[in-house]
Amino acid sequence: MRILLTLICLACAGAASALETARSLAASGAPRLALARVEQLQPREPAAPRWAEWEALRLTLLADLKRNDEALKRAAALPGNMPQPELRRSLLAAARAAVAAGQGAQARAYAARLLWQAEPAPGEARSARLLVIESHIAGRQGEAAFRAMLRFEQDYRPLERNIAGRFVEALLDLGLDQEAVNWLASLEDTSALKLRLRLRAALIGADAAIAQARAQIARLDKAGGAAGYWQVLAEAAARQGNGVLRIEALERLLNHAGGNDDMRRLRTPAQELWQAYLSEAQAAANRNQVLAGDDTAWTDFAGRRLGASPHESRALFAWLARNGKARETRLGAQLQLAFSLYQGGLDHAALHLFSDDSFTAEAIDPQARYLLGEIAETRNRPAAAVRFWQGLAAPPNAARGDWEVRLATMQWRSGAADAAVGTVRALAKSANPLAGPAASRALALAREVLAAGQPAVAEAMLAALLPAAGHEQAREMLLALGGIAQSAAQFARAADYYLRAALADGARATDALALQARLAAAVNLARAGYREDARTQYQWVIGNSKDAAQIEFARRELSRL
Repeated sequence: MRILLTLICLACAGAASALETARSLAASGAPRLALARVEQLQPREPAAPRWAEWEALRLTLLADLKRNDEALKRAAALPGNMPQPELRRSLLAAARAAVAAGQGAQARAYAARLLWQAEPAPGEARSARLLVIESHIAGRQGEAAFRAMLRFEQDYRPLERNIAGRFVEALLDLGLDQEAVNWLASLEDTSALKLRLRLRAALIGADAAIAQARAQIARLDKAGGAAGYWQVLAEAAARQGNGVLRIEALERLLNHAGGNDDMRRLRTPAQELWQAYLSEAQAAANRNQVLAGDDTAWTDFAGRRLGASPHESRALFAWLARNGKARETRLGAQLQLAFSLYQGGLDHAALHLFSDDSFTAEAIDPQARYLLGEIAETRNRPAAAVRFWQGLAAPPNAARGDWEVRLATMQWRSGAADAAVGTVRALAKSANPLAGPAASRALALAREVLAAGQPAVAEAMLAALLPAAGHEQAREMLLALGGIAQSAAQFARAADYYLRAALADGARATDALALQARLAAAVNLARAGYREDARTQYQWVIGNSKDAAQIEFARRELSRL
């Protein structure tokens, strides 16, 4: 019995250590790694010791990583007898996930359960009440949000500046300008938000707001802190009826959204930019007496305006992309619009603009899709790259296989591992050998997959591509496959890969890589029980290597057989 109790205590201590490690990983800014550890080590049964602590951490990490559907599914299955501290953390995470998923009523239900049934600590109650406010904001329930804000301020006065700023920003977005004035004095005097509120509340004129915003943009834009001032410019331009300035501001504002792929949040700015383009295009055409329906005249006019006013030119191309009579006109205008944004340093704006619901990927010009996918690849937005590239043939002059491996890499990074393997396997069916750059890129992809802890996916990719790889790349692939097999304790299989790598340059290959592969093959042969085969390999290394360390290692291992 004493031995059994000791073993139980050791198991609990190990679980506690693993849990603390996962928490430390999360606290150090590695939530994905922490979640992977939770998924691997959390007990499967809710009745297991410390299961609730693991579950609270899992829900928190899922909410942090915006995996909201998973978080809500697990939250719905929380046991009724969960300890109060872990239950409160779980309910807070569930409410956050529900707000992010646009499920306001569900978020408020979780918050109410926390506030009225779980005896929250003061900080937990405060967080829950803020989530209730955010749920009303997300549902565009302005009056309810405003009332909740007033009650929150009454209980937590004086209000922190960042909370007051969030209230003002949300109320302005909801069109409740006069209500937002309640927190005017709480805002930083030189902030973009205060300037925007003053403009919206008619406490400053559009000209003065534009001048102040321009001055701040000149100071901040290179540092990336000017987004709020571009918002001021867009709203001031709208008040003035200045379409070109509004386009400039909206383009910059959309570009400042960067790599954020949450289109629930970005759909409205993209739609506003499309509307601004179409409105300005019609105004410019009327001023210059360009007839509607004359695709040639519109295209010529857009091209002439490109140097003098790129914003007006892009508006005209946007109008043609939507309303051109001929399909060729629409496709050509899409390419011109995307390329003009790209040349203007507005990469992210181009991606968000063409990710709008107005276009399916198939309806976009193929050359524009190549360009947009390359932008997404460069800007580390793999999901966008896959959207634009999926279904396209390899571009002209692409090295053999390079296009397919790039697509597979984007599929892997966007979370579509099965699609990535499928792309690689389809590539491998061709009889032509891979070009060197494609094989090198494939190896890099396999190493990336391995580093992410997915050896089976990496092995599937490498095994498929091996017959099509060139001589040098094939040897590197064999070495990588040997490492994967060895890590899975498949020693005979690992020895096979390593020995094939050693012999890739011919049976008498004696370069450093071949010798290392022979030693690795010998080690795995011995582990697999093929002692005589292992002996032969060690003897070969002793007779052919000029590296004293290798010879010593081979002799030592040989003596153990």
